[in-house]
Amino acid sequence: MSAALQGALGAAGPGPAPTPTLVLGPARSGRSALLFRAALGGPRALFLAPRALQRLPGARRGESDPRGLQRIQFLYPPSLRELLRLLASLHQSLPGPPALLLLDGLEQYLAGCPGPQAAARLAALLVDTASYFTGRLGADPQGSAPCCQLIASMRVSGETEVEDHLCILQRYFPAQCWLCLDSAAALGQEDCGGDRMFRARLSQPGAADQEWRLGFGLDGEMSVSPVLWGRAEDPGAASDTDRAAGAEK
Repeated sequence: MSAALQGALGAAGPGPAPTPTLVLGPARSGRSALLFRAALGGPRALFLAPRALQRLPGARRGESDPRGLQRIQFLYPPSLRELLRLLASLHQSLPGPPALLLLDGLEQYLAGCPGPQAAARLAALLVDTASYFTGRLGADPQGSAPCCQLIASMRVSGETEVEDHLCILQRYFPAQCWLCLDSAAALGQEDCGGDRMFRARLSQPGAADQEWRLGFGLDGEMSVSPVLWGRAEDPGAASDTDRAAGAEK
C-alpha cells in the first residue's frame, strides 16, 4: 500500500501518537478491505464489527497469512449497548494491549444512538480506549513509547440520519480518508467485467491532502496508485499493488 496511506491506516511505530482516523465511503468502496489490510500489515490488532465477516477482506479465496491472522483478535458486539459494555471491560478481558484498534461499520452502532450526546460518548470512549492501550504498551528499546492507533470505518450515502453525527465524529477523528467512486476511470470497465475504481483522499492535520486511485478486481486484488493533483507527489507514495478484497459489506 502507498506509504502515506499505510501510515495513516496501519499500526503506529515509535514516535508521537497518530491521529485517530475515520474511513468514509459508500457501500462496496473497500472500507473493510482497507481496515483489514492495516491489521494484517501491523503488530497486534483488535478488530471490532457488528457481525462476523463473511470472508476475510484482504485475502483471495483460499489464501491468507497465518502469521498475520494470529496477530488479529476479532470481536463482534452486535449492538451499541454491547459495544459500550465491551469497550468498558477491554482492560480486563484482553491478554495484552493492541497497537491497533479497528472498528468496522461504525454507522450501524450510530443508528442506535438516541441523539448527538450518545454519539459523542461513543466516540470519546473509543478515543479513551486507544489512549489506555497506549499507556499499557510501554517503552520501546529506543526509549519512545509505541501507541495504539484508532481507525474506524463508516458508510456514507447521503440518505441516512447517521450522517448527522459526522460533524461530532470529526472532533474526535481529526483525520479522514474519503472513498468515492472514480467514475471517469471506471467508465466502460464494468460492462467488460473490469475493476471497480475508487478515489481515496486522505486529509489529516498538519499535512497536505493526498489522493490515491484504488482498483478492486474480480479476483480480490486491490491496486493502489497515487493521483497527481496540485503539487508534486509525495515521494513516499509510490505506486504498488496489495492483496485486498473488493468484497465489502
